[in-house]
Amino acid sequence: MKLTIKNYKEVTKKLDFSSLPEAAKEAHKEFDSFADFYDEDKDIKEMLDNHFKIVEPYLKDASKKSTATKKSPAKKTETKSQKSTKNVTKKAVPKKKAVSKKANRKAHEVALMPLEIKIIKRYLGMNGNKVTERQVSLLYKVIQKAATEKTIRKTNKYAEEIKKIGNDLANTYKEMGATCTFEIPDALQSKLKNIVDDYGVSPSISLIKRFINLYGNITIEKAKRLLNSIKNAKKGGKVTSTDNAYDRVNQVQKHLEEYLDSDKLLVTNIQLNGLKGFAGLGK
Repeated sequence: MKLTIKNYKEVTKKLDFSSLPEAAKEAHKEFDSFADFYDEDKDIKEMLDNHFKIVEPYLKDASKKSTATKKSPAKKTETKSQKSTKNVTKKAVPKKKAVSKKANRKAHEVALMPLEIKIIKRYLGMNGNKVTERQVSLLYKVIQKAATEKTIRKTNKYAEEIKKIGNDLANTYKEMGATCTFEIPDALQSKLKNIVDDYGVSPSISLIKRFINLYGNITIEKAKRLLNSIKNAKKGGKVTSTDNAYDRVNQVQKHLEEYLDSDKLLVTNIQLNGLKGFAGLGK
């Protein structure tokens, strides 16, 4: 089986990593640290892809061993007299109709999570846990790269928090040995936790979700109400140009205005799926 970032944890949960190379053991332990940034950093992607290639042959071996241990039931030899007795007493049992079972597959729903939220979540996840130098340096490297490439700008809503995280990681790395028990200052931890808890339920996301729910069931009255909500949210400062979802809210506003002008809601599947992905509703 080919390993991917999505199926790795499920596929490898029964694999005994004690027989794997040391590098594979370490990468497996730190998978959660790397996984969040698989699409953000080429070095991390390359490292994990190589790790997958190392692990895949062991999955095949484990599968073969599992098959080999399954023993077929021993057949009992019966005498003619036993067979004839069974034939006499045997009653016809109506066969049960085979019920076809359809695989109930759930589509992968991928929420579009901004890099700064990923960093904050990963940082919080380290709190109280034993971490390695590599884990600390990795997260610091992601922050440095984001600053250099301006993926997270100084005008970002959480730029100050990301800066504090970067400074704390740098200081920790200087002072720690090979490993340490990572601790986040209480005040910073509380603030960051609130940021993560609030993510996804911001006014911008709520407005986008309302529009998605209206799709296919829209009326002029409903469109007017939502359009007024968007305008009021902007006017009241609840939705500003610094919001990650600001452009999407503008997109929704445009769709509503066009609908009220023409009585036709012209939204392509690509546009709708884009809004769903941004709101964390999947496609």
